[in-house]
Amino acid sequence: MTQQATPSWSAPETVPVDLYRDIHKAIRVELFDATAAAGRIDPGDRPARHAHAARLHDVARMLAMHAQHEDDVMDDAIRAVLPDQADSIASEHATLDAEITVLVEFAEVALARPGDDRACAHRLYLGLASFTSRYLAHQDREESVVMPELHRRYGVEPLLEMNDRIISSIEPDDMAWSLSMMLPAMNVEDRVELLSGMREGAPAEVFEGVCGLATQVLEPADSTTLRQRLGLDGASVAGAGVGS
Repeated sequence: MTQQATPSWSAPETVPVDLYRDIHKAIRVELFDATAAAGRIDPGDRPARHAHAARLHDVARMLAMHAQHEDDVMDDAIRAVLPDQADSIASEHATLDAEITVLVEFAEVALARPGDDRACAHRLYLGLASFTSRYLAHQDREESVVMPELHRRYGVEPLLEMNDRIISSIEPDDMAWSLSMMLPAMNVEDRVELLSGMREGAPAEVFEGVCGLATQVLEPADSTTLRQRLGLDGASVAGAGVGS
């Protein structure tokens, strides 16, 4: 009689300030969607494959920006609490960035030469699926090991300061671009927390710009719920944009 394996999963620890939460949600959505799109794309539809390659370029850009922010702002703190893992975490950033770059190049090169479109499309799909699994493992390590240790060592205020340093290092156009992918990936309480913080700590035009961006990128029902939770009136702010 075959014995059933005992599930090893347990609810992960959560922390009051999670520097990974919102951007990791966006990255997961982008990786999942890009992988699924690669699996169902018409191999003979060159315009669709060009559009997909452009999307992969954006994914690679997002991953590189995220890794750079971690390395610039969080590396010293990680080394202080996890000295035996800091080098491997930093190395994973470089390796994963190189891997997604190779996938982007493959998607672009495959379109520039004649060949078996169906085989190329499937190879890209398999490559993205494999890469996504490795990236998910990296995210899990950061969320389940790194973040709890940072919180235990530093507490809320220093982590908020790290978050502020990351945000202040991002150019307005890059921030708008990142938020356009982050906001749809977040739940309504995440969005309210983000926008409430901006309303309290950022210039009014920044808050209004992000509200306008939310109107543009969220489904109408989600946008309405967000405005209600924020206590905003029904006036439309569509057309406003961060960095505009």
